[in-house]
Amino acid sequence: MSTFVVGDIQGCYQELNDLLDKISFDTASDQLWVAGDLINRGPDNLKTINLLRQLPNTRIVLGNHDLHFLAVATTDRTPSRSDTLDDLVNDPQLDSITEWLRQQALAIYDNEFDLLVVHAGIPHIWSIQEAMGFAAEVEDVLRGEAHRSFFENMYGNEPVQLTPELSDLDRWRVITNYFTRLRFCGPQGELELTTKTDIAPSGFAPWFDYPRSEPTRILFGHWAAIEGKTSSPQFVALDTGCVWGRSLSALRLEDNKLFSVPARSSQ
Repeated sequence: MSTFVVGDIQGCYQELNDLLDKISFDTASDQLWVAGDLINRGPDNLKTINLLRQLPNTRIVLGNHDLHFLAVATTDRTPSRSDTLDDLVNDPQLDSITEWLRQQALAIYDNEFDLLVVHAGIPHIWSIQEAMGFAAEVEDVLRGEAHRSFFENMYGNEPVQLTPELSDLDRWRVITNYFTRLRFCGPQGELELTTKTDIAPSGFAPWFDYPRSEPTRILFGHWAAIEGKTSSPQFVALDTGCVWGRSLSALRLEDNKLFSVPARSSQ
């Protein structure tokens, strides 16, 4: 049995199949973990979702594109021009798809490998235990009756820090932004969400450049611009820009071997 963690798929169904073929994925015994952004921007979102739903041994964390789809599907949120969600939104099984996605995680911690899988990252001011507690808090909202209100109020770059006096909706928004949108933060964990390149704005640094007291490895996606490069082997970047014409990658946890397949075309 092998365990593979794949980066941002974003509806690149053909490349996902290429990657599964390359790693000789055994559906009966191997596990596939996905570091968020299963869908959107790529051409085959419905096929991607259906494949992942059919695999018996998957563990999935949600990314910002997955949450955006849920907001479009369950509220009056209007899709953006760059969205490619029509195949999902118009599918007769839409309710079943959204229900399945709402049951997925914001973070996965595995004790055997001592690693955390998230979509974007976590700030250095959080311990792994704290991160899992915050993730569970928002996961309960996603799975519960307040999910529609959450999606209606999910968007926005503020607050920039998690502080005790925040309202529930503000608290859930900032927690979600850390897990699904984080790239740069300040010394106290302040979020900077407007910069998407690999060049840090003044006063900020990549979240993984700050030292952590725990040795736990953190695997993440979201940041194609850094081309899989981080400042330490403790942090593994798995978004290698498949939807932008580069490659789709997966890490086998048992021996830390990285596998990649080229994108078939730029979207």
